[in-house]
Amino acid sequence: MSRASRKTSRRDDDDSRAMIDVAGAESFWRAWRWWLGPAALVLLLALLYQDPFIGDWDALDYTVNSVQGHPSTMALGRTLFIFLNHALYLVAHALFKLSPARAFLLFKYAVVAQAPLVVVACWQLARDLTRNVRAATIAALLVALSPAFVIYSGQVMTEIPSLLWLVSALIVYTRGARQRRMWLMLAGAMLLGSGVNLRETTTFYAPWLVIAPFVCGWKLGRRELLQVAFCCLVFLLFAFGGFAFWYVSDIGGYRAGWSGWRESMRQETARHPIAARNLLALFVYFFLVAPLVLIALPLAAWQEWRRRGLSLLLALALLGLCANLLLFFNYSTTINWRYLLTGLPALAPLVADYFVRSQTIKLGNERRAFWSAVAGVLLIALTLGLVLKPSRDKFVLKHGLTLAYLSRLELLPRDGVLLAGGQAVAVTYWRGLGQGRWEAIGTGGGWPGERLAPLLEDYLRAGRRVFLDTDPALWSPCGWQTEETRAIVSLTARFHFRRISETIYELRPNDDETARDAPDLQTLLPERRPAELKKCAGQQALN
Repeated sequence: MSRASRKTSRRDDDDSRAMIDVAGAESFWRAWRWWLGPAALVLLLALLYQDPFIGDWDALDYTVNSVQGHPSTMALGRTLFIFLNHALYLVAHALFKLSPARAFLLFKYAVVAQAPLVVVACWQLARDLTRNVRAATIAALLVALSPAFVIYSGQVMTEIPSLLWLVSALIVYTRGARQRRMWLMLAGAMLLGSGVNLRETTTFYAPWLVIAPFVCGWKLGRRELLQVAFCCLVFLLFAFGGFAFWYVSDIGGYRAGWSGWRESMRQETARHPIAARNLLALFVYFFLVAPLVLIALPLAAWQEWRRRGLSLLLALALLGLCANLLLFFNYSTTINWRYLLTGLPALAPLVADYFVRSQTIKLGNERRAFWSAVAGVLLIALTLGLVLKPSRDKFVLKHGLTLAYLSRLELLPRDGVLLAGGQAVAVTYWRGLGQGRWEAIGTGGGWPGERLAPLLEDYLRAGRRVFLDTDPALWSPCGWQTEETRAIVSLTARFHFRRISETIYELRPNDDETARDAPDLQTLLPERRPAELKKCAGQQALN
């Protein structure tokens, strides 16, 4: 097929799809048997694998800010996520007297409830692009059974809500471009822009505002260019307007907090510099998030190009791939896999369409092809789930410790200073909810380095009581955290110790003869923990 004939075929196909979209709402409900299964499955998985507490450390920050009604200092503030949760909390507090300490349950189950909606939205997006309910169902399963999607469906994190906002925006804007309805396009641009305030990676899809209309066959006329430019302007206003307000108004000292976050990110980037070897981590995490998508993508893209040229299906998939590849320039990609969910909703429709078509040719029957593809997706998901279970269990235990850490804090003075290593976030979290006025000496970007001992002496001279939690689970022997662990061990030369509980000791000046307990900090050293070093060797190789 020549390029001209492919373009004509694509436009005719897209025009026919646009006409079908007029009855989209009715056909969606008639097709409930196709999308209900994946939606119910992901809801079940989200409930089964929900985090015992809140989730990753970001989630603690989100929860405190949602209760207080103040944007996060991370990135653009995640204002849409924070203030929607704040509104939920105000209603629940007024009606049911929900306490701040239990607010995380409300926020977590709000995310759980959104997970099936994301899958349904992905089904609708794939159906709009492929006009095939079987391909749409496979696409929905590819998203629903992604291990990262399942795990973050039960955490107070922005991944699931941001995907719901993103996919909804893509559906609305693409329909507007196909049907040449400006109000739909503006609504889609507003959704996409506001989605940036859920997760900043939504910005990677901004080119769709320009790409979609012209792939749909729009001419490069003045009117068309002005319409697209206006949509882009609306996107920018909704994407950055909220952050600009908080930064300029500086309510609650927001600007200083944001600058502190920038400095922390600078330090973290120095620990995990961007380098060519990071491509390995990107590839591995991409595979873990969506193995079938990564493997089938090149052939699926080639087949679609040969069949229809640059169709909407292929253009969106390429944009989703670019979104994931852009993550290479963020240090976090080398240490966290969840960011690779960014491109999955855009990639899944193309791969699902390829699976259905190729299996139909192979088996000679579309129904058998569909069930063959379903079986393949389920088998890979089950296998990957078993492989990743030990890693998930490790983080579940860590998050559970954060929930229980309040019981340790209650043994200390309410204004005590604590070295808690990996649970410094727990100290900050419970203080943020008003349970105490404890202060944590931070880890990672907040670690004082060579200033640690002098800083502790300053606290003691000011009359503050300082404590150290010697629990080995809080002091990692691996990677950059080794420096912090060795610094803790060196404190035995500068301070005396008084035992408070099984793992917590109070630090006292060297001349305090009443503090004679020995915490045996040498057991925290990496050379005394060979089994743990072996477990983290694989992760260090990636980094």
